[in-house]
Amino acid sequence: MIHALRRLLLVLLLVVGAGSGQATDEVRVVQIPLSMSNAFLVKSGTRSFLVDVGSKDDLPELSAALAREGVRFQDLAAVVLTHGHADHAGLAAEVRRRSGAVLIAGKGDRSMMESGVNEPVTATSLTARLILLLPIDASYKPFRADVEVDTELDLAAYGLAGRVLPMPGHTPGSLVVLLEDGRAFVGDMILGGWLGGVLFPSRPGEHYFHMEVERNRDNIVVLAKRPIRQYFLGHGGPVTQDAVREYLGLKGAAVEP
Repeated sequence: MIHALRRLLLVLLLVVGAGSGQATDEVRVVQIPLSMSNAFLVKSGTRSFLVDVGSKDDLPELSAALAREGVRFQDLAAVVLTHGHADHAGLAAEVRRRSGAVLIAGKGDRSMMESGVNEPVTATSLTARLILLLPIDASYKPFRADVEVDTELDLAAYGLAGRVLPMPGHTPGSLVVLLEDGRAFVGDMILGGWLGGVLFPSRPGEHYFHMEVERNRDNIVVLAKRPIRQYFLGHGGPVTQDAVREYLGLKGAAVEP
C-alpha cells in the first residue's frame, strides 16, 4: 500500500509539473553489466533512477550493484525501460514491488509487457539467425507501466534533468532517455562491439534484432545529428557521438540544436 501511494504521488507530481526539487547539474551514471544486458544507475543529487532492469534471474547481481553504490531499491524515484524485451524488462515487476518507484515504459510495448514474452523480431545478420535457434527463455513476469510514453516526457518532475523520447523501431515502444548534459540511453538501437559487447564494446554497430530495421536506423541518424556526446547501450558500450557518426557515414555533417 505504501509503495502504491508513493508511485501515485510521483505520478501526480509529474502531471502538475511540481516535483519536490529541481534536477541537479551533477548526474552520475553507473553501468551495471548483468547476465545478458546492461542496466544503468543514474544518480542526480539525492535522487536515484534505473534505466532498464535486466533479465528475470538478474536480481542478485542488480541488488549487489546497487548496494555497492549505497542505493536500496526503496531509494529509487523512477525506473525507465528502454523497451519491453525480457533481457531489459525482466525484473520490472519485482523492482517495482520492492521499490515503489514509478515505472516508465513505451506505450507501444504494452502488449508485450502485459503478456510477459518477447514479440517476434527481424534478424539483421547470420549471427542473429543462429541466436534465434538457441533455447533462450524470453518470458518474464507480466506487468503494466505506471507511465506509458507515446510523446516526449520531461523527467524534471522526478528530479532528473532529462527527457524520455519515444523512438519506435527496435520495438514499437522503444524509448531513449536523453540527459541535458548530452548523454543518451538508447537500449538496443545500437550494439556495442561483437558477441553482445564482449569484444570491442566501444565500436557501434547494428543490433542483432529489430522489429523495424530501417525505422531503427533512421532513429539513429536523428540522434547522430543532435548534440549528444555519449551513448549508453543495452549491450556493450558506451560509445561516442563521433563513433556513431562515423558508423553511419555522417562524419563532418552538421549537428542540429
